[in-house]
Amino acid sequence: MAAAEPIPPGRDRPEESSAIGAAEFASLMAPLGPFGPAPRLAAGVSGGPHSLALALLADAWAKARGGHLLALIADHGLRPGSGAEAARVATRLRACGIKARILALGLPPGPGLHERARAARLAALLGACGAAGAPWLLLGHHRDDQAETLLARALAGSGPDGLAAMPALRAAPEALILRPLLGQPPARLEAVVAAAGLAPERDASNADPRFLRARLRRALGADPGGHVALAEAAAAFARRRARREDAIAMRLAAGAALSPLGHARIDPGALGADAVGLAGFVLLLRLVGGGAYPPEPAAAAAL
Repeated sequence: MAAAEPIPPGRDRPEESSAIGAAEFASLMAPLGPFGPAPRLAAGVSGGPHSLALALLADAWAKARGGHLLALIADHGLRPGSGAEAARVATRLRACGIKARILALGLPPGPGLHERARAARLAALLGACGAAGAPWLLLGHHRDDQAETLLARALAGSGPDGLAAMPALRAAPEALILRPLLGQPPARLEAVVAAAGLAPERDASNADPRFLRARLRRALGADPGGHVALAEAAAAFARRRARREDAIAMRLAAGAALSPLGHARIDPGALGADAVGLAGFVLLLRLVGGGAYPPEPAAAAAL
């Protein structure tokens, strides 16, 4: 068989620019289930092309199963006209037959803005899921977002777990957070929006060099090769993290038990003093203590 003709740098491969269809989206959702009959989904929608594509695909998927989608639009209140922008997005979605709700965050300016905005947005989205009885929250992160996350965490000195970047599924008290488009090129999502004839909103801060993400995006450039390699590396770290989490779960099942009062009873011999046992102990300390972050492994080992 003749070798495939090389694709010049910077040109999308054909599969990287074709719109994602209903059947393919269903195949992306399948491993994140089960969902049961009449699933009630929520999705975070900024109005950009990627979250709009997610809303269109998820709405069709839910309706085909007797369910529905609620689009949640977070208005951070940090830019002039952000309220009008959120209203435009809501109007656009409702014209497509998608229920939409605007969440006004009212964040004050100041240091650490991106981190604070991300945390406040996720908290508001999850709170709205709980209020609406929607046990699944879909987010529109894609392959290039995953590549940038790995780079950002590598620059911050993250270990193997951090380099696994964003998980496709994560549990929160209010809902399961799902990222069905995590392995997809952004051009495929933009093609979904173009096929629907929608005009997405564009956030100028996405190209602002004051922010790390924008600098990483510019450094990676338009060639998908770099994004593909980094996303594949994140996937490899994610598989390693999954194997480690499975081992920790097995060890905790044998060596620890939670009481209804929130205490943990530990069998040190069954839990073990190796790396897996220590990781399980760190997880228990965080769970019982209710901390946002786990304690340092060295301190847990000494304890």
